[in-house]
Amino acid sequence: MADKENISIKVLLIEDDRLVARLIQDMLAKVSEIDCKTEWFERLAPALDRLVKNDIDVVLLDLFLPDSEGIDTLVKVQARSSGIPVLVLTGLDDESTAIKAMQAGAQDYLVKGREDVFHFIRAIRYAIERKHIQEALKKALSEMEVQVALRTSDLTSANAKLLQAYSELQETQSRFIQAAKMQVVGGLASGVAHEVKNPLAIISQGVEYLTKKVPLDDENISFALKSMTDAVMRANDIITGLLDFASLSKLDVSPHDLRTVLGNSLLLVKHQFVKNHIQLNEDIAQGIPPINIDKNRIEQVFLNLFMNSADAMPSGGTLTISMRIEKAPAMTGGAGRRKEDIFKPGEKIVLVEVEDTGIGIPQEIIDKVFDPFFTTKRGKGGTGLGLSIVKNIMEMHRGRIDITNKKEGGIKAMLMFRMQG
Repeated sequence: MADKENISIKVLLIEDDRLVARLIQDMLAKVSEIDCKTEWFERLAPALDRLVKNDIDVVLLDLFLPDSEGIDTLVKVQARSSGIPVLVLTGLDDESTAIKAMQAGAQDYLVKGREDVFHFIRAIRYAIERKHIQEALKKALSEMEVQVALRTSDLTSANAKLLQAYSELQETQSRFIQAAKMQVVGGLASGVAHEVKNPLAIISQGVEYLTKKVPLDDENISFALKSMTDAVMRANDIITGLLDFASLSKLDVSPHDLRTVLGNSLLLVKHQFVKNHIQLNEDIAQGIPPINIDKNRIEQVFLNLFMNSADAMPSGGTLTISMRIEKAPAMTGGAGRRKEDIFKPGEKIVLVEVEDTGIGIPQEIIDKVFDPFFTTKRGKGGTGLGLSIVKNIMEMHRGRIDITNKKEGGIKAMLMFRMQG
C-alpha cells in the first residue's frame, strides 16, 4: 500500500439499517491513516446505478435489503462491477449465509455488532489487495490463453504447411520414381524391340513364304499358317504398345486449341462410327483458350477412348462429347482415382466428358482398367496397354482421368486439363 497521507478509499455502503450504517460511517471517518470517503444507500437499485461510474474501491453489502434478498443481492452487485471487492455485512446469527456469499465470490464478511476500527480497516485493505491480486491473475491468465491460442494457431498453420510440403514431396517423389521406371522400361523395351522384332520379322517372312509354297487346300495347314500370322501380329502389337508405353518420359508441349485436337481425332474414327451405326452428339463450349499439351499424345488419348466406345457399341448407340470450363470436381468412385487429388479445390479446368451407351464395365473390375496388360478384349486382340497409356499421358500433363459406369448403361470418361502450364 502507499504512504498513509496518500491512501484514499471510496467505500460504497449498502445497508438498510440506518443505525448500523451510521455506526460504520462514523467508525470509518475516525481512521487517521486512511481517508475513507463513504457513500451510503438503503436500497440496491440506486446503489447499482452508482456503481456504473466505476470509481468505487470497495463495497460493504448487506444481503437483505428492501428490494433484494440473499445471495442474489451479491450476484447483482458482481454483475454490475465484477472488478470491485465486496465485503458482506451479516448479523450475529447468520454467519452461514456470509460463508455462502464468500463461496459465491465475496472477498470477506463482517459481523454486525462486532465492529471495531482495526478489524474494519484490515478487512477492507485485505479485500482490496486480494481483489487486485485476483484481477491481476485473471488478466495474466487471459493473456496466457491469448498467447496459447496464437501459438496453437501458428502451430496449426505450420503443421498444415508441413503436411502440404510432405504431400508435394510425395508427389514429386512419385513422379521421379515413375520417370525412373519409364527409363528402365524404355531401356528394356528398346532391347526387347531389337531382340524380338527381328525374329518376329523373320517368322512373318517365313509364314509368307510357306503360304506361297505349300498347298492351302489342306485345312490344317491353312489354319496353322493363319494362327502363326495372327500370333506374330499380336506379338508385334504388344511390342509396339510397350514401346509406346515406355516413350512417355518426354512430351512435346505447346499451346493448342483442344477443340481442334478433338475434331481431328473424330475424323480418324468417322469410318468406324458409320460402320457401327453410332450417332455422335457434341456440346463444345465457345471461348475455351488454348492450353499447353502434346497434341499427338492427346489425340492418342481421344482415339483410344473413342475406339473403346465403338467396341462397346457394335450394334449401334450414341456417343456424347462435351467440353467446357469448370471447377475441378471431387473424385468419384470410378477408375482413375488417386490418393491425393492433383487439383486445388475450385481450380478452373477444361473438362471433356465422353459418354457412350454401350455395355459398360463390370463393376468388380472397373478399378483395374488402367493396369498395364489388363484387358477384357484378349480374344479380340487387345493388349491391355491402351488405357494405361491414356492414364500416363494425362498424368504427364498434370491432368486427370476418371472413368465411371452410368446408371442407365454405358460409361462416362472425364478428362480434366489444366488451364495453364
